[in-house]
Amino acid sequence: MKLTITPKIKRFFLDDIGLKILAVALSVLLWLIVVNVDDPTQTKTFTTTVDVINAEVLTDAGRYYEIVDGNNTVSFRVTAKRSVMERLSGTDFTATADMRYLEDDCRVPVTITVNNGNNNISVSAKRLYLQVKVGNEMEISHNIEIETVGDVAENCVVDSVTADPSTVSVSGPEDVVNAIARVVVYVDVKDANEDFTTKSALHFLNADGNELDQSRIQATYDSVQVSVKIVNTKRVPVTVKTTGSLADGLYLESVSVDPQTVRIAGDRDVLNEITEIEISGAAVDLSKITATMTTTVDLNTYLPEGVKVADSNDAQATIKINLSGEETKSFHVSTANLTIRNLADGKTVSFDSMTVDVKISGNANQLASLSAATITGYIDVSGLDTGRHTVPINLELEDGLSAASVTAVITIM
Repeated sequence: MKLTITPKIKRFFLDDIGLKILAVALSVLLWLIVVNVDDPTQTKTFTTTVDVINAEVLTDAGRYYEIVDGNNTVSFRVTAKRSVMERLSGTDFTATADMRYLEDDCRVPVTITVNNGNNNISVSAKRLYLQVKVGNEMEISHNIEIETVGDVAENCVVDSVTADPSTVSVSGPEDVVNAIARVVVYVDVKDANEDFTTKSALHFLNADGNELDQSRIQATYDSVQVSVKIVNTKRVPVTVKTTGSLADGLYLESVSVDPQTVRIAGDRDVLNEITEIEISGAAVDLSKITATMTTTVDLNTYLPEGVKVADSNDAQATIKINLSGEETKSFHVSTANLTIRNLADGKTVSFDSMTVDVKISGNANQLASLSAATITGYIDVSGLDTGRHTVPINLELEDGLSAASVTAVITIM
């Protein structure tokens, strides 16, 4: 529908417009005067932080409290004259929760006090509470563990790490303190090539290795000084030097050691003098061994003071000494392998057979390497006249092998 402004309506608004504006202004001014003279009462909601007092009532009894959800504020209604209300804020009020009046181990009544003592301010009588969680508190001591992070410089290794102090006393809610499995500090050793000290923060871990919320933990300190000792390293071979002799009838087949090389750590000047780790002495005394055996030795005991195996997992070396008993093997040795010694000039010798049977005793490895073609020997014919003779054969054998007496029939012509 179209609105039509008639001349009459137009005259109503436009005739004497100055007087009409003045009338409106005077009306507003009059209203302000009335309001200010009357100063009406108003009600408004304020919020302020709650101060907890007499908390020692709990702590002295070995208990603790926590504010639920961390919400330590309360809201309350205040009634006052408008002129007073305009000047008020939350800081004009103090809210206190007195632990002496704890109810049901879960809430504390809150008292609101007007800071300026103005009796013309009225606070709602509604009961206010601070919601809390209360439980037992406990204290326990933990050793501080040190974990290094990163790799030190080439040919260096971390020799030792120490924390000062090395233990820490931890207190807090019983469930939180009981959840602490380890107290750890982490030290960055990346590219380190010399000793250093640093401050490291404490980390509280549960059994799964997850870090706990430290806001609920009170420790005697939050960081410790860690000293890190860095030493040089060098890789050297591990050797075995047996001592003593085996009993008759026993043969040394082989000696092995694992690991065959290790890294050792210490001062550079000392390391330069070490070319190997030699295992010797009682651990490998053959005179005390009667069968194949395996033994373990600590390689650190064969190193000079101030030097050790860099990786503790390699410090234990395993030595295996393989022995075998005496074996005997028969060979058909060609008489062509035998030489004649001290034969008179102009004489000759012939054998009755082309081969001789010999029995050689020794360890299996030595016997396995022998063949009839490689066995040699000689016959000494000193003082023998022309004719047929039975003579002993002297076999030329390597150490560890022996042969039963063997003879050959020869004819000297």
